[in-house]
Amino acid sequence: MKAPLVITLHSPQGGSGKSTLALNLALQYAKQGKKTLLVDMAGYGGLPAMCKIPIRGSGLSSLITVLEQSVELPNYDHFAGYFKDAIVPYKDIRDFHLLLSASPLKMEKLSSVYTDYLIETAKKEDYAVILVDTSSELCERNIACIESADLLLIPTLQDVASGWKVILFKEILASLHIPKEKVYLIANRVTKYSGFSNKEFQEEIGFTLLSEIPDISKQVQRHVNSGIPMDLSGKRKVSAMFQQLAQKIMLQVV
Repeated sequence: MKAPLVITLHSPQGGSGKSTLALNLALQYAKQGKKTLLVDMAGYGGLPAMCKIPIRGSGLSSLITVLEQSVELPNYDHFAGYFKDAIVPYKDIRDFHLLLSASPLKMEKLSSVYTDYLIETAKKEDYAVILVDTSSELCERNIACIESADLLLIPTLQDVASGWKVILFKEILASLHIPKEKVYLIANRVTKYSGFSNKEFQEEIGFTLLSEIPDISKQVQRHVNSGIPMDLSGKRKVSAMFQQLAQKIMLQVV
């Protein structure tokens, strides 16, 4: 079985759109017939609210409990059953599954060892694409997600503070020996009024700017607040935008 593509979304800037991009990319891959898993590794995971899915003690919460109660990491054959029970299918899209985050206190218990084990378990399932959403802080859990990724996507906003944080984050990636060839920038909520040059920023930081996502909040906010992701809002241009981004990402691993 071919190994799945693991894509981690991380940014040192909070509110840069990591979860929104992760969700809509996952929908695109699933609609293309690629069995897709979206893992919510954020400390304050917003995907349950964005998808209107109740957690009910399942998801990562149940898996962290199993790991905590084990003297050593459990055998895969034993743990696989718990893992499959923790997965939530997304409504009527057959090829899209979610592994939702636990409470912030419980997420803090995810060490790098536990995180690596969970991602390796996911890779042993029959997924074509695994997207990992993270929070903005630098912690063991997020570092493990970054190191395990085939591709790292960094959403950034058109402001000086966001750009400066990404520049500082570049030093962290270098210390982790993350090859710059697997790191890509996504300029999010782009407007013509920002006075911010994404091309100049790309040249300064040295990572490839993969895509520019325009600010479409006014067009889709009503749908998003109702638990309907942007890609499913019925706006053709919006769906086409995420489709193009999904295709660009795949071209980086061909």
